[in-house]
Amino acid sequence: MLTLHRSQFRSGEKPKEKPSFMRRMTTFTRGERPRMAMMDVAFISTALGGNIKSLVAGDGKDSHLRKACHDSVRRHVERVYDSLRGRDRKLPRRKFLIFLKNTQGLAAPEPLEAEDFTFHEFFFYWLKHEDAWRASREIRTDDLDETKPLSNYFISSSHNTYLEGNQLSSKSSAEAYQAVLSNGCRCIEIDVWNGPTTRTPSKSPNPGRSPARGHRRNLSSPSQLLPETLSQKLNRHSRAASTGQPGWLTPEPRDSSTTLDPKDLVDRPSRSRDSSRSAIRGEPIVHHHGTMTTSVPFRDVCRAIRESAFKKNPLPIIVSLEVGAESEQQRVMVQIMKEEWGDLLLDKPIEGCDPNERQPRLEELHNKILIKVKRVVVDDCLTEAELPDRGRTLQIEGIRGKPPICEELAALGIYTHSEHFGGQESLDLGSPSHIFSLSESTFSALAADSDKAMRIMEHNRDYFMRIYPKGLRFDSSNPDPSFHWRRGVQMVAMNWQKTDEGMMLNDAMFADTNGWILKPAAHRSEKVLNLKITILAGQFLSLSEIRKQKSVVVGSDNRKVRTSVKVELHVEKQHKSLDFLRETTPRDTDNPDWGFDAPPLEFLDVKNVVEETSYVR
Repeated sequence: MLTLHRSQFRSGEKPKEKPSFMRRMTTFTRGERPRMAMMDVAFISTALGGNIKSLVAGDGKDSHLRKACHDSVRRHVERVYDSLRGRDRKLPRRKFLIFLKNTQGLAAPEPLEAEDFTFHEFFFYWLKHEDAWRASREIRTDDLDETKPLSNYFISSSHNTYLEGNQLSSKSSAEAYQAVLSNGCRCIEIDVWNGPTTRTPSKSPNPGRSPARGHRRNLSSPSQLLPETLSQKLNRHSRAASTGQPGWLTPEPRDSSTTLDPKDLVDRPSRSRDSSRSAIRGEPIVHHHGTMTTSVPFRDVCRAIRESAFKKNPLPIIVSLEVGAESEQQRVMVQIMKEEWGDLLLDKPIEGCDPNERQPRLEELHNKILIKVKRVVVDDCLTEAELPDRGRTLQIEGIRGKPPICEELAALGIYTHSEHFGGQESLDLGSPSHIFSLSESTFSALAADSDKAMRIMEHNRDYFMRIYPKGLRFDSSNPDPSFHWRRGVQMVAMNWQKTDEGMMLNDAMFADTNGWILKPAAHRSEKVLNLKITILAGQFLSLSEIRKQKSVVVGSDNRKVRTSVKVELHVEKQHKSLDFLRETTPRDTDNPDWGFDAPPLEFLDVKNVVEETSYVR
């Protein structure tokens, strides 16, 4: 549906052009109920000179109506009116009410005082009630059941949120976070890397040693470790560190406790030549590593998130961190997040919810920012050979793409910590807070195997899974998210930079919501019991003996003694009115037979069943 906007121009000034991404994000209001598609009531009132009442009273003229809608629309509205009134000169009130309720789905239309309606009266009554002409029903956000654990919901999610265009050369901005958050996104991604390097005179007594670590850096040339062509390429694409704009591989020196990186190697000759100056890092930056996209300060991103996170939406936000920054910069990240987000940041478990025992309920996390990060703590004194390979690599032997996560940052992954997915056996991981992040290609390969697909579904009933677009989607295109939702995936990270079929499906899924949707019962962790018991036959029940005893003791008609089977389900009842007793039809024989097609005794959609304490009697 389209939204009408009134452009306002100041005399002598040209309107500021927005980037295409920001232009789309302010036009299509994802996460909010779309505005009136055909026309705005206030706009109509202005166009008609505020004389709607006179039109409803029958004083309006056709020319006024033509100002309110185009002939292409008006002709169809007249056809609806004519088909409704039939042979009647005007539309009777009874037919109008049937149309509003049954055809247009208006639950409680206002009382219609008039006995019948002219076309103008019909049109304007219909027009001023948005629910009477909208094709889709509004979902009341206050109807969301927030009592379930977090993994029981689908979550509107974004991939590489900072980008405004393609994945290789577009602009990065903090405003992109404000745009997606205001449109209902509740899982965002931040790729964080080392900040730019500045030079200051060294205060170290030994200029050959790092002031932070106190040991020598021995490499003097990248050509000692890299082929000449690669070394030349790295130097050719590197930019000045002071710009803070990473190119294909920006010079960003690491401390010596981490594995060597081509960026580090490029920068080290200058360090060797200028031993009187030491490298000091600025604050971390956000950008798409290994591409020509621009960067944005991490602090600016955090500030933008704070300003728009919970303006109209109290439901929690999950921040998925991809961390390429070194340990010292990671500690700066933690400091920045605490400074910018304050009490919004969930930095310790909530009372009564041990992350090792259970997930929090959605209602327990209002106005909170949760951090998704790897739970990896590596001692700084470990040698390079002892460090495990973490994250993506640059396909250069012996050079790792990402450093380990420091203790301070890992501690923020309380209810949403990342775990490496090592194949089907990883699905047995029982930690309530773990999240597997898989590319769409990896997930599709798993889902193609029926046994593995079943395991994935079982895992996703209780635990988190996140899917992100495959790396070949340079143009920021998207997969079909419904494929993953149908298999219980909670977070399908979409490239919001492009409005394609996948993004339209994502919009449809989360329209009129606050970005969290309760999964269907079959996809949730709560136990829903569907039990059917079929009684086939019985034998040697000695019914005649029972009749004889009953006749002697009670003196009643023994023909009333017949055989049936009662089955009762003993579970925790949500309501006293629930009936968990079923019974077969009676049989008048010692050897009752209910037949092959006997109707089963059914207990369907019984919720919150704990199998170990539930019984069938």
